[in-house]
Amino acid sequence: METKMIIGIDHGNRNMKTANTVFSAAIQPLQARPDSLEHILEYQNQFYYVGGKVPEKECVDKTENENYYLLTLAALAQEMRCRGLTDASVKMGAALPPRRFQQQKESFKKYLLKTKELHFRYEGVHYHVFLENVFVFMQGHVVIHTLLEAVPGYCLLVDIGGGTTDLVEFVDGMPDGKYSISDKAALYCIGKVNEEAIAKTGAGVPAYITEAFMRTGSYDCPKQYQDVIKNCLKSYAEEIYGIIQANHYNLDLTKMVFMGGGSSIVEHFGANEGKDVQFVTDIHANARGCEEAVKSIIRAKQRKMRTA
Repeated sequence: METKMIIGIDHGNRNMKTANTVFSAAIQPLQARPDSLEHILEYQNQFYYVGGKVPEKECVDKTENENYYLLTLAALAQEMRCRGLTDASVKMGAALPPRRFQQQKESFKKYLLKTKELHFRYEGVHYHVFLENVFVFMQGHVVIHTLLEAVPGYCLLVDIGGGTTDLVEFVDGMPDGKYSISDKAALYCIGKVNEEAIAKTGAGVPAYITEAFMRTGSYDCPKQYQDVIKNCLKSYAEEIYGIIQANHYNLDLTKMVFMGGGSSIVEHFGANEGKDVQFVTDIHANARGCEEAVKSIIRAKQRKMRTA
C-alpha cells in the first residue's frame, strides 16, 4: 500500500459529504445480494443499500448504532473512486457540531477508528483502506479557518444544519468559547412549510420541493404553492435574524458568516441589505475544511521535527 491520502468527511443529518461527493445519509440492510449493485455496500458479508429517504429528525449521537460507520465506508469509497484509487492509507478528518464537540469528540474518534484495516465492496468494487488516524474537528471552525483573509478579526458563524442552528463567535479564526444553539434549523423549516401548505391549500409539500426552493430560490410549481413556500421561507429567514438578535448580537455591527444546508434560505429570502454577511454555500465546505485542517496538523508536526 504505497498511496497515502487525506479524506475529509462531513457526517450530516441529511447528507454525507466529502470533498467531491454528496449522498443521502440513509442506509438500509438487505436480506440478500441484490441483482443490481448500484448504491450497494458490502461489509462483513452483509449487504446495505446506501441512500434514500432520511428520517426527519436530528441524530443526536452518531455512534448510537452502526449506520454512520457504514455510511463512512461508503463515503471513503465514493471519494477514493473520484481520485481513481481502491487501495490507500488514509488520514481522515471528521467534524461534529459545536453543541456536541466537547462531549462526543473522543467517542466519535474511537467509533471511526475501531477497525484500522478495512476491506469492503462498494458497487461491486473492492476497497482496501488502512486508516492511519482520525482527526475530529468542530464544524464551522475548519471553514472559518480557510476564510481568514475574507473574515479577519471578529465574526459570528451561523451554521444552519438539519437539526440545529449554531451560533459561534470567532476572533482571528479561533472560537472564543461563546456559542448558542437553536432547534429552529432546516428540518424545522421544512416541517413549517408543510404545515402551512396543508392549512392554506389542503395539501402538503414534499420535502424535495421545499429543499429546491431553499437551494435555488425557486421551483416550477403552481403559484398557490409558490406563494406559501416563499412566504414561509421569508418568515424563517426573519426568525434566524431574530435568534441572532435575541442572543445580543447587533445586526448592524456583527460580521456574519452563514453556512450549512439552511444558509441558502437566508441568502435567497433574508433581508440582507445593509448587513455584513457572507454565505458559504459550498455543501462540501466542511469536508474540504477538514482536509485542510489535517494538512495543517501534519505541517506543524513536520516543522516541530525539523527544529527539534
